[in-house]
Amino acid sequence: MRLHSCGPLPVRFLRASLHWVVITCCRLLFALTCKVKVVLMAPLPKHGALIMASNHISHFDPPIISGYFPRPLDWLAMEELFQAGWSRSFFTWLNCIPVDRTGSDRNALRHAVQRLQEMRAIGIFPEGGIRAGEWSILNGAPMKPGLAALSIHSGTAIVPCALIGSDRLYKISNWFRRTTIYLMIGEPVEPPVRDARKPETRQRFSEELSKAFIGLRDEAVARFGLTPEDLPLTPQARKGNVA
Repeated sequence: MRLHSCGPLPVRFLRASLHWVVITCCRLLFALTCKVKVVLMAPLPKHGALIMASNHISHFDPPIISGYFPRPLDWLAMEELFQAGWSRSFFTWLNCIPVDRTGSDRNALRHAVQRLQEMRAIGIFPEGGIRAGEWSILNGAPMKPGLAALSIHSGTAIVPCALIGSDRLYKISNWFRRTTIYLMIGEPVEPPVRDARKPETRQRFSEELSKAFIGLRDEAVARFGLTPEDLPLTPQARKGNVA
């Protein structure tokens, strides 16, 4: 019998307790300093495996999404966060999975598939880092192949999300203005079943995901009357612009 990837039951309970404390603190922090508007485009299953995929525009994104996404997330996180002893222990206890962003990390993929087989929810930034403007998937930029590969290998649906406004937090004064952040949670996108391993099938699946991210951006713009200034800008631009 294969051991649970998050340890025996007592360890899983302690990890879940730590996770609850951390995300509750994150939610409280952003509730006090920001106005977070969450839009759920379709009912989200309360149980079972799923992959949450979002654009990435700031270092504040993981705690914001963790605090407001309806389910606890096991994040795929850059392996640099696991280099120091204290941070390795902290992120491991938060059920994060280290991933090498320089290439195809089969070890991370294997661990993520196991988590999904254990009916957990995985969080991933398919851009592979902070991206804005024309490099953002909200504007149709290509994403890393790992997202489609993880979904196809595990047979798990992807819940696309669009996060808008967290890049404003790079400007200190916006923490006191209760800047608005938008989290759009889209409809699950099912992976292909037939001919899933063929390159052309994967390409069509990636194109479907790309349209889903762009559609969430367009929905946020239409619903909240957003302007180009509201959409993701680089940290450098945000620090120098008046919001």
